[in-house]
Amino acid sequence: MCGVAGVFAYDDAAPPVDREELLRIRESMRSRGPDGAGLWISADERTGLAHRRLAIIDLSDAGAQPMATADGSLRVTFNGEIYNHRELKTELESKGYRFHSNSDTEVLLHLYADRGEEMVHALRGMYAFAIWDERKKELFLARDPFGIKPLYYADNGETLRFASQVKSLLKGGAVDAAREPAGSVGFLVWGSVPEPYTLYKGIRSLPAGVSMRVRRAGNASSTRFFNVGDEFRRAEQATSAKVVTASEILKEAVTDSVRNHLVADVPVGLFLSGGIDSTTLAALAASQSGAALHAVTLGFPEFKGTSNDEVPLAAKVAEQFGIHHQAHWITQEDFESELAQIVEAMDQPTIDGVNTYFVSRAAARSGMKVALSGLGGDELFGGYPSYSQVPQVVKWLGLGRRFPFAGRVVRRGLATFLGSLTSPKYAGALEYGSTYAGAYLLRRALFMPWEAESVLDRATVKAGLETLGILESLEATVHGIREVRSRVSALELSWYMRNQLLRDADWAGMAHSLEIRVPLVDVQLFRTLAPLIVSQHYPTKRDLAGVLPTPVPEKLISRRKTGFGTPVQQWIAKSSGHKQCERGLRSWAKRILPPQPRVFRALALVTDAFGGTGGIAKFNRDLLESIASVSECEEVVAIPRMISARVGPIPPRIKFVASAAGSKMRFVWTALSEVLLGSVDILIVGHINLAPLGAFLGFLRKMPSILVIHGIDAWSPHRNILTKPALSRFTVIASVSQLTLNRFAGWTGLDLATFRLLPNCVELQTYGPGPKLEQLADRLGLRDRTVIMTLGRLASEERSKGFDEIIEALPALARQVPNISYLICGEGGDRERLERKVEALGLTDRVVFTGFVPEEQKAHYYRLADAYVMPSRGEGFGIVLLEALACGLPVMGSILDGGREALLNGALGRLVDPSNQADVVQRVLETLDQGRGSVQSGLNYYSRLAFTQRAEAIVREALASPS
Repeated sequence: MCGVAGVFAYDDAAPPVDREELLRIRESMRSRGPDGAGLWISADERTGLAHRRLAIIDLSDAGAQPMATADGSLRVTFNGEIYNHRELKTELESKGYRFHSNSDTEVLLHLYADRGEEMVHALRGMYAFAIWDERKKELFLARDPFGIKPLYYADNGETLRFASQVKSLLKGGAVDAAREPAGSVGFLVWGSVPEPYTLYKGIRSLPAGVSMRVRRAGNASSTRFFNVGDEFRRAEQATSAKVVTASEILKEAVTDSVRNHLVADVPVGLFLSGGIDSTTLAALAASQSGAALHAVTLGFPEFKGTSNDEVPLAAKVAEQFGIHHQAHWITQEDFESELAQIVEAMDQPTIDGVNTYFVSRAAARSGMKVALSGLGGDELFGGYPSYSQVPQVVKWLGLGRRFPFAGRVVRRGLATFLGSLTSPKYAGALEYGSTYAGAYLLRRALFMPWEAESVLDRATVKAGLETLGILESLEATVHGIREVRSRVSALELSWYMRNQLLRDADWAGMAHSLEIRVPLVDVQLFRTLAPLIVSQHYPTKRDLAGVLPTPVPEKLISRRKTGFGTPVQQWIAKSSGHKQCERGLRSWAKRILPPQPRVFRALALVTDAFGGTGGIAKFNRDLLESIASVSECEEVVAIPRMISARVGPIPPRIKFVASAAGSKMRFVWTALSEVLLGSVDILIVGHINLAPLGAFLGFLRKMPSILVIHGIDAWSPHRNILTKPALSRFTVIASVSQLTLNRFAGWTGLDLATFRLLPNCVELQTYGPGPKLEQLADRLGLRDRTVIMTLGRLASEERSKGFDEIIEALPALARQVPNISYLICGEGGDRERLERKVEALGLTDRVVFTGFVPEEQKAHYYRLADAYVMPSRGEGFGIVLLEALACGLPVMGSILDGGREALLNGALGRLVDPSNQADVVQRVLETLDQGRGSVQSGLNYYSRLAFTQRAEAIVREALASPS
């Protein structure tokens, strides 16, 4: 039993393995493996494996991990035990494989070399492992059939990370920690987080009975090699009509499983309760163990003298079979003093496992390193009330299938009333009870789906339930299984046992460096018993008791199932000062569920975005995508005022309502409909021209709102008289530059505390250093020329970009740089005037007008130039300066406007006074002398990541403000 971890940077763009990250992941699992630690990183630093060891088999250093074959072609990190490793070793040795240890770990390496991914079919045990294949440059991961051992992974599209614990991956610091609604909602429904989900979007559980192969190219594939439902379906098809003798088969199969689970190089102990399952294990283990068997039992003062007290019966069993027995009494004070450690050890929240935590603590304190548990007996031998209750409910309420809407009406009418008498979930009996999936959900659910909104916000619940597809998943589990009992068994094995009991056994045992083995959860045992379970002669708990070498008290056999064996509910009620708390373990669930962020739906009014080009359209695209990437964002509904070009691809979680563009009435009506008829939590207004409408919508819904202002439109009093009074209704006002905010504040008189900066970003992957396109240079007549350039709209109403200043400076520049040319990229009504000016100054051979340059071609034009120059007078920000910098150009901007901010007050380029022609000439020459270079590190300030982080912070601040 150990802790495993690894990192595989499979994509060429991924950074190499971070040794410190891998160590953080590994060391957070110290309690899983206090006996040793190992780390391996490949020579190319693309792969790393780590391990914490709890030595059980082959205690020598020869069993240390990560372990490699002699030639180094295969390496493994392994958590678990392979009980048939000796038989497999003998077989492999007969084929010529040579072993250097007695460990089951080395068996995995040679078995993979012999059989590849088919190796999993030969394994009997509990396991989660990863094998690195150096020759194929592939990573192979696998998890045991029932999911006894956990394995979690995070894949960001470039790098795969895996570990035995969710919290360990988080400790590494490189995984997406955004909350997963399916994990939180699933926990409320089941009391544990169902596979494959976790509380985090970026982390998934490798499902039980699944192997996964990840190749160097990044294309991963997974294979399910075991499925409980499939096993039952095959067993039903193969079962003959003849009567079989169940007792002999059962005795031999259970005895064989216990024998295999005693394989260890350290003593094996036992958890002993007052039930048939652990009593059977105790008797069989005591008869086969070479040393005295030690057992522990938990007792609780609250249960003394009641049917829930397991100590008296356990003591009698121990005495009968000659077992050394210890009872450990747990009080409320023990629970409260250990509560923080329990919650931390859980890894994922669960309403169960407290009993296993304390019995593991008792076992560890008594010197045990391995303990057997009777977990799994109720699932195989029908020990739960669900085996009788679920079929009865389906029989009684099957009529509900004919009237599905009636069940919903009844549930809504009775929920409040029933909640005062019993569990409110039973109001859904008619709605859910007509199918095995629904009836099982009624039996096992902590909160029914419709109740989740009492704990979590509506958007989280909606998104979580849509992802989970609870009833559909339950139906898939029992689909095709004929026998009623087999259906319930499949559900209990696949849901309750796997997601709760086995996971609880793992974290609770590992918190105390104790390996918990479960002989009744064994693939060979299950396959032997499956034909019996699906037959009319299915084995019961009384049949299980029949395998005992000597009879036990009838009281033990006839004792009713006591359920959850820890008085957590009473403890919570006492500690909170209330005589009663919520029914069942609901209070406990609310207490251990980590604080959940509020999921929101955003409405964005924009001038244009995915159908537009240019600065504001690009800004809107960046903003909408950034908001949609916020972990709690359910959806961004973007309504454009206009669309200037064909609409491009729409990113996930963005609904772009293109049909609203063009008509002012349609635009307004669409926005009103979303606010009045839909669900909107925050409003984003992308331009000051839309402020009056935005303020009105925000008022209607009483929701937080953000106004984005850009440049010249916000510098002076707005022509719309409704704009100024509307501005005070916005929660936050964000601007691309401080210059714009300052001028905006000057005429609005608004409180500066509501202002936030949100500078443009530059796509460093789109714009970057590159070669000149010679054909483009030839077409424009710029081959072998020294080129300065400016890009922008040639608008008659915006003669502020600096085109005139550079044209007027060209004669002086030509005297210093004889082959200089000026490249003007852009189109507009002012082009004709500029062309006349160029002709009048005799510069037609030095100035090239390109006309409109499509967004996707801009980088090619930047790369034609030797410097980018823009002595502007009214630029709101100057995104073009950043694009040019990203392409490796030295740049010159203005000291008078937003360009100064874009260049970080001169840190990223030269600054010039546009009104001083001598200064313009001098600064252009200095910029050319600087020469072309690589992307400057200062551009990280304007990266997409930085923009997203700023936008997210503004959204979170607005959501947290009173609306």
